[in-house]
Amino acid sequence: MTERLNYMKSKKYLYLVTLLALVIYFYYNNSLFEKIILDNIVNLEDYYIQNPIFFMFSYFITYVVLTTLSLPVALILGLLSGFIFDIYSAIILISFASSFGATAAMLISRYLISDYINRKFSNEISLIDNEMNKHGAYYLFALRMSPIFPFFMINAAFGITKIKTLTFYLISQLGMLPGTIIIILIGSELNDFLIKGSPFSIDLVLYLTLLGLIPLLFKKYNRY
Repeated sequence: MTERLNYMKSKKYLYLVTLLALVIYFYYNNSLFEKIILDNIVNLEDYYIQNPIFFMFSYFITYVVLTTLSLPVALILGLLSGFIFDIYSAIILISFASSFGATAAMLISRYLISDYINRKFSNEISLIDNEMNKHGAYYLFALRMSPIFPFFMINAAFGITKIKTLTFYLISQLGMLPGTIIIILIGSELNDFLIKGSPFSIDLVLYLTLLGLIPLLFKKYNRY
């Protein structure tokens, strides 16, 4: 069980690094890919400049809906927000959208598909129940800061527990905030590199390193 959890924990960061490596590789080696990236991101930035309130609202709703449906696009939308918005606006938008979407997904699990979730993630739910009995809602905060499970699994599994909705929302927003900030900063650095033509920044490497170190540091200083 421990080996499985460690494997799941490492996959998230491997996916991110692989995604960024592929984007940079194709950017330099495929002119069509470069044109697609430039054209679409520039178009989105233009839409945002022309109607910022409507665009931010649409982006927020899109993020909430896709997160509620547990579709694996949160990372992409988080990075993209760093391209389009200023950093502070992106952090506020993504932080609230991800928390709303996670809470909605948890409620769907609790009231609509609890039987399916119990069958699908029986081992994970058993582990979460045991840890919740020992540590209470703090366990959710630990999972958000140092994700053993993918976030969609956390949302689904906690729907089966007795955690209060407001508690789940507040802890999720606080726990996901550091990762959200770093992903947006990575998106902003990629915008400077890919779109604005700035030199490759050491900050991008530092943000990627920090994203991988957060769970390790948190685990070191917050042992049960």
